[in-house]
Amino acid sequence: MQAHDNSKLRSRAEKLQRLVTVEEAAKMTPEEVRTMIQELQIYQIELEMQNHQLAQTTAELEQARNKYVELYDTAPFGYLTLGQEGLITEANRSAAELLNLPRLHLQDKRFSMFVHPDSISEYYGLFRNAQNSTTQQRTELKLVPAKGEVFCAQVEAVRLQQETDTPLYRFVFLDITEQKKASKALEKNEQLLSGIFNSSLNGIQVFKAVRDSNGVIDDFKWVLMNHTAEAFMQTTFARLQPSTLTQEAPDEVASGRFARYVQVVETGITQTFTAHFKKKDREHWLNCVALKMDDGFVLTTEDVTQQHQAHEQLKDSQHLIKTMAEAMPDFLYVEDLQLGRNVYNNRDFLAFLGYTAEDIKGHPRELLDTLLHPEDAPLISTHRQRFAQVSEGDFLEYQVRVKAKDGTWHTFNFRETVFKRNARQEPIQLVGTAQDITQRLRAEQELRQMHETVSSILRNLPIILWRISADGIIEQAVGSGLGVLGYQDHALEGTSFAALNPSVQPHLDAVLAGGKETFLGESEINGQKIYKQNFFFYDEATKGAIGFCLDVTEQKNAEAEARHRTFLLDQLLQNLPLVLAVIDLEGKYLEIKGKGLRSVGIQDNELVGKSMFEIFPILKNNIQDVLKGEVKSFTASFPHNGQNVHFQNFGFLDPHREIGIAFGIDITEQKVMQDKLMTEKEFSEKLLENSIDGIFALDQDQTITAWNKTLETIMGKPRKAVLGQPLVSLFPEEHHEKVNLHLNRVLEGHRITLYEIPGLETDRAYEVNLVPFLNADKEVIGALGVIHDITLQKQRQQEETQYQLNQQKAVANAVLSAQEEERKRIAEALHNSLAQLLYAAKLNLEDLIQTDDVETDPTPTPNATSLKRISGFLEDAIKETRTLAHELIPKALQDFGLKIALRDLAHRLSTDNFSVQCVVTGFEQKQAGILETALYRIVQELLNNAIKHASATEVLVQVVDKGHQIMVRVEDNGVGMPSKAKPNSSGMGLATIQNRVKLLQGRMRITSNPEEGTVVTIHLNR
Repeated sequence: MQAHDNSKLRSRAEKLQRLVTVEEAAKMTPEEVRTMIQELQIYQIELEMQNHQLAQTTAELEQARNKYVELYDTAPFGYLTLGQEGLITEANRSAAELLNLPRLHLQDKRFSMFVHPDSISEYYGLFRNAQNSTTQQRTELKLVPAKGEVFCAQVEAVRLQQETDTPLYRFVFLDITEQKKASKALEKNEQLLSGIFNSSLNGIQVFKAVRDSNGVIDDFKWVLMNHTAEAFMQTTFARLQPSTLTQEAPDEVASGRFARYVQVVETGITQTFTAHFKKKDREHWLNCVALKMDDGFVLTTEDVTQQHQAHEQLKDSQHLIKTMAEAMPDFLYVEDLQLGRNVYNNRDFLAFLGYTAEDIKGHPRELLDTLLHPEDAPLISTHRQRFAQVSEGDFLEYQVRVKAKDGTWHTFNFRETVFKRNARQEPIQLVGTAQDITQRLRAEQELRQMHETVSSILRNLPIILWRISADGIIEQAVGSGLGVLGYQDHALEGTSFAALNPSVQPHLDAVLAGGKETFLGESEINGQKIYKQNFFFYDEATKGAIGFCLDVTEQKNAEAEARHRTFLLDQLLQNLPLVLAVIDLEGKYLEIKGKGLRSVGIQDNELVGKSMFEIFPILKNNIQDVLKGEVKSFTASFPHNGQNVHFQNFGFLDPHREIGIAFGIDITEQKVMQDKLMTEKEFSEKLLENSIDGIFALDQDQTITAWNKTLETIMGKPRKAVLGQPLVSLFPEEHHEKVNLHLNRVLEGHRITLYEIPGLETDRAYEVNLVPFLNADKEVIGALGVIHDITLQKQRQQEETQYQLNQQKAVANAVLSAQEEERKRIAEALHNSLAQLLYAAKLNLEDLIQTDDVETDPTPTPNATSLKRISGFLEDAIKETRTLAHELIPKALQDFGLKIALRDLAHRLSTDNFSVQCVVTGFEQKQAGILETALYRIVQELLNNAIKHASATEVLVQVVDKGHQIMVRVEDNGVGMPSKAKPNSSGMGLATIQNRVKLLQGRMRITSNPEEGTVVTIHLNR
């Protein structure tokens, strides 16, 4: 690796620097100097090439990134990046256009805000599947843009591979509304086509041609067949599909129809013909149409067997119908509407009316048109218009008066229907009958008049008509009076009259003996008394009895009711605080009584004969209005024993008796209670309006019943606009479910405290307390809401929290500064004192070794060997002292900043068996000393752990300055550690790093498994 080569060169350079002294450099040959300079030049060229390659790679990466950004923004799909809580962290241009909201406004919005309530469960299912799986998830959702119509979108979601502890999710969606509409339309058309094809009453078969090697048609094979064709052929398309037409129906060739099919395919001319053949001893007739389609044809067949047979039967029946028409007593005719005359008559209509051939000057219809009654003539002249609205098979029936030759009017009943229609389905011929009903109408008229008279009496009066046989059996019982007895008309016929009411038996016997009886009958039905006034007489024709029974129950009950009401009125006046006063037109009391008079110290009728206007002048105006005919309702107060007595009064005029009637009710207790309630209500309203908290009240239906001024300011809703409205209607639709959930819990008897008002966009903070209203029976009858502004309280809490954080940060900075100052002092002491002393000792020892080697013997003495060993120990001590001093206070960090210091650290730690790659983004300028020192120490300790504990051979260090956040990531390929292992609490281990990160208000995540290496990710907020 390049890092290894660089480290070797660095080691060689350091070795040369240590070994070559000034004297030795002077003794170096020109060749050695040239070689050393050449190596330095080669190393410089290598560095320049590496720098050029790095710049080129950076440009390629930037170009690739720009292409990705352009592709991301111009893609027709909407791309969204969502956090763990469903908040949008990133969106492309298409997503902003589809959701109709600027990209900046999409930031930190919940994606669920744009999901239609009908698709919200599918959205949460998609999100949950994406959280629990690394594979791509897909579904269809209804999305609601900020402006515009709801559209259907195909949505894909996948969890992104993140190095942070907060996972992200990529959502890709595309508007497929038009695609869905087209798909539904295509499916609907296919269903319609299939339905038409299979529901057709005609048989439809599709054939393709079977040709020989010369292209000549030999046969046809089935391609398609509908249900009607299968039913007619008593087979299935599946059975016919492998076969051919000549194999299944050889008679098609003999009948010449096969040749027709070939002609249709070869020429493209449509063939229409009728096919006649026998099938299982039955004859069949088919109307066939063969139409070319591709290299084949479509055969449509209509089974007209029944029509053909019906036509033959029609010929046979026409003779029978003609014979019957001529024999029938009524007039049968066929009228042509276009000609305006009859084209067929079974009898001579004019001859029936007494007209002879001499009376007919032109066409008989010309004479007939002059004989129609003027009022009935339009019925004949408007045939065409009236029958244009008549459905097939319906009849029009009407009566027309026609004048006979003797001057009398005959009434004919015409009954007509459409006999024939033209191509536009307009009636052109009618068939009808005419019957002379003159005598029948006269008899029916007389009978109807008599029947209507009797029926009207029985229907409108409480009367029963009885017809009793000679043996006392009811032959007829009709009339509305039966309903009182619990019977319907004719329900009692066939039963004994005496059994119905035995008390009338003596009266019935006297009538059947030839007399007349009038008596009052009494009976009990369902516990109620029924009274009947009866009139019976003897019927000479039937030897029985005819009677009328009049119900007088109402009169009897009215008399009893009047007596009962008088009793009730006396009881009310004696036991309730009422006053009844009867006054003449001059205002004098005719009657005044009631318990209510005792409230003002007056006895019953004590004021009779006295003037009301003199005794109670306060009542004068209202009573005068009553005596003029007005109905009045008013209150009045009278002083008595130092207190006011209050009455609610009602007055009206009896115009028949010319008297005024007035009722008074003592409402003193209710008035006192009402005044008390009004005082309490005013106090409550003042308390409600002057509260600094927003207050509202709800009934059981969640309807707003109270809303104070403070709440008007908070919610921006005036009281008049919200009273009587459901509370949920004040919030956006996406919050309705949440609001209903809270309100239902309160109405179930729970107290709830919330710290947000759904959908309310404000910089204020509120605490919402919802409390159930209970009645005397501890039942919930509503809810009370109190909204308290806690903005200042939250600001104080935030300020206090920030103050504590700042204090902690200051302490952390002080601790780190103290540590670094102590390290610096120790490093300088080691470097300036101990290292210098050790180095001086080493030089002296080297002088002794060299002197001893030169002056005595080329072979070192034991004393010289010991001195060399000591010199080696001193050299190692100097190295360790320099390394320790460098670790305590790295000079590169102080002189060049974090980026150079980390790269230098990686370079120094890299060996042939251990490689460190360091990538630092940002940090072009020196940062705060404490921050850079902390980052350096964290990376240094993590590298030490990788060397000492992880047995790693490769380590990748990444430090990225994102502006608002710094990310540190150290990944090794070492032995890893168990997922449940905890950092060691002693020494400068992971626990120490965690403490540093915590003091810097950051977070650290460790991802490691046995034999899979370790990844440590740290995020520090600025």
